[in-house]
Amino acid sequence: MNPVKTVVGAYVKVLRYPFDQAGKLLGHEDDPRVEVADELRDEAQETRVRAREHAARRKQSADRAAAERAEALQAKEREDRLAALEEQGDALQAEEDALTARDEAKRLKEAAANIKARR
Repeated sequence: MNPVKTVVGAYVKVLRYPFDQAGKLLGHEDDPRVEVADELRDEAQETRVRAREHAARRKQSADRAAAERAEALQAKEREDRLAALEEQGDALQAEEDALTARDEAKRLKEAAANIKARR
């Protein structure tokens, strides 16, 4: 809220009030422009309130959409990490199988050499 407009509005009300009261005492009717101005001021206030509510709803919607995008991105990253870990696990399993086969071949070779040495 603009403090200058508030101060000016209060100042105008203070200045206008005695004249309004004097006019009522003298039997003069209120100026219809005052009523119109009051209605316009009320409408402007309602419009500002509706605009604030609309902006709050838009911000809330944008925040919710951003949170959903972030969550989707995190889920994709988790899936990618899981896939990489699975590939790494498969590679380690293949390496272990190769080592086991090599160890088995070495054991058999040594056993054959032992048998030949015993003959």
